Amino acid sequence: MKKQLLIILTFCLSTVVFGQRNSKQEYWNTWRFTPKTDMAQKFESAVALKTKTFNSSPELGIFTYKVITGPNSGTYERVEANKKPADYDMDRSVEGAYWDKNVAKYIADEQGQKRWQRLKNGSYNFDPATGTPSQYITRTVYDVKADKIMHFRRFMSRITEILTLREMEGNVLLFRLVSGGSRNQFIRVVGFSTYERMMKSSETTWEEDYNKLFGWGSWSEDIANFDASLEMYGEKVETLQLMPALSSGMMN
Repeated sequence: MKKQLLIILTFCLSTVVFGQRNSKQEYWNTWRFTPKTDMAQKFESAVALKTKTFNSSPELGIFTYKVITGPNSGTYERVEANKKPADYDMDRSVEGAYWDKNVAKYIADEQGQKRWQRLKNGSYNFDPATGTPSQYITRTVYDVKADKIMHFRRFMSRITEILTLREMEGNVLLFRLVSGGSRNQFIRVVGFSTYERMMKSSETTWEEDYNKLFGWGSWSEDIANFDASLEMYGEKVETLQLMPALSSGMMN
């Protein structure tokens, strides 16, 4: 029995490790920084110079958002997109040392690197080869119960199919955390350029389209299972605004 358990645990661990090294997957990195009181402008200036110095190439490109709603307002999120496993083998110690010397002194609080896998069946209207950062994003963090992940992912995947069917505006990206926290955490990012958006008219409702595509009663069943899949207080939403001066390829 113990031998069987050891084999199962070894297989599960191997699966997780392989999942972080899968060359066919797309990974994104995020960091969060809160400047010291009255140091936001100095922080921005230092980050802009660091970005210009080290992140001007596509391979090392990075973009920055600022949280503008909720208790984390004023916090900056730095994002590196479209990474492959080989990117994590690069020696970036000089870049890190520069940050520690020239930027870190303006920071009051920070979150270390988090690595996310983009889930393509939960993403909409996004091409990693041509995609550009949106002016605004809503970022929803979901903490999902370990035994309900399939319910959560089914609903996210099906919603994406409905977005495609209805040809909705904007873009949507869904990520799962692979390193830096709980594997049961997901984020869904919705990008848009202006708050005032025109909704494409349709003769049918979301619920009607959903039931037609996935079967009668699917909407009610799937949304109930989705709600039940989340931990208590397991859904948190913020709005963030792009900071062009702190983003690769967008600086003046």
